[in-house]
Amino acid sequence: MRSSERADLPRWKGEPGFFEIWFLVVLDPSGERAWWLRYTLFAPAPGARGEPRATVWAAAFDRRSSEPARALKSLHSISEFDAGTSDRFAIRIGASELATGVSRGRVASGDHAIEWDLRFAPSPSVARRGPRGFDLLPLPTHVSHSHDDVTFTGVVSVDGTRHEVRGASGLQKHIWGTRRVEALTWLYCPRFREDPEARLEALTVQPRRSVPGLRFSPIYLRTSEREHAFHEVPGILLTRLDPRDGELRFEARSATRSLRGRAWCDPRTLVGYAYRDPEGWDVHVAQSDVAECEVELFSRAHPLDRWRPDGRLTSQVAALEFHAPEPLDGARYLGWDATHLEER
Repeated sequence: MRSSERADLPRWKGEPGFFEIWFLVVLDPSGERAWWLRYTLFAPAPGARGEPRATVWAAAFDRRSSEPARALKSLHSISEFDAGTSDRFAIRIGASELATGVSRGRVASGDHAIEWDLRFAPSPSVARRGPRGFDLLPLPTHVSHSHDDVTFTGVVSVDGTRHEVRGASGLQKHIWGTRRVEALTWLYCPRFREDPEARLEALTVQPRRSVPGLRFSPIYLRTSEREHAFHEVPGILLTRLDPRDGELRFEARSATRSLRGRAWCDPRTLVGYAYRDPEGWDVHVAQSDVAECEVELFSRAHPLDRWRPDGRLTSQVAALEFHAPEPLDGARYLGWDATHLEER
């Protein structure tokens, strides 16, 4: 079994106080459409309200539509979750399934439905987007970059309108743990106009707001010329990400390379969900998968030299997520027990 498949195997063993997520981001190369699909498990902590459940989440983004973001969920009893076998990754929640290289499902609520049948070539190994050894720490939340930089093909139907998916960039990740992080901003951009080989992933995460100095902010940038390892030590020590007002600004530097950039989206393209922690409190997560991004690159011959421009990258094929205890202005959120948003 390749490491990317092993990384996706279910971690939940039936214990209380646990959550688990498998999600996919699928970005059409035009930047006009995208889809965000999630298969999740939730078991409340002892004494917390609620029952264990499985949920399938689906969001569709269409930049040119009068309703540019559509969010749906289907709620299932935990008995409708099938973990598959230990020698092959293949899970099922109700009629929706996720296996290595395959994602199928359907979510319907109210007058709306999102249905998908997608395939991708699995990654040969897990990608690493944090410092070496970080995933071995006894943290309350873990993430595996199971399938990074993959290409999707297939079909997605939104309210009966069929969309052929060809050459869509994206990824599939696996997250599990016993406590959700309180604040997080994430940017993923797998395609740039100026450099087809370039891709960017940036993250800033604050596990607890009560510990303001505890923040983790890796930035990974690969271009056709080099890999910028600002997700490794010592590069990660010189990164800065500043999310505010629906925009993310970021910068990083080493002795001879630096970058600065920003990402933003139309607030109407944000899909909002309430995520529940096993202890019973909620965080508000808003994501747009038709976001935009620009990056300026700089270099110098040695640490005492002045910085010189070294290129610029722009894209409208990007995912941007804001995750915090308080809701983001301009975003509409689907409540924990809701399955669709009421019409405006």
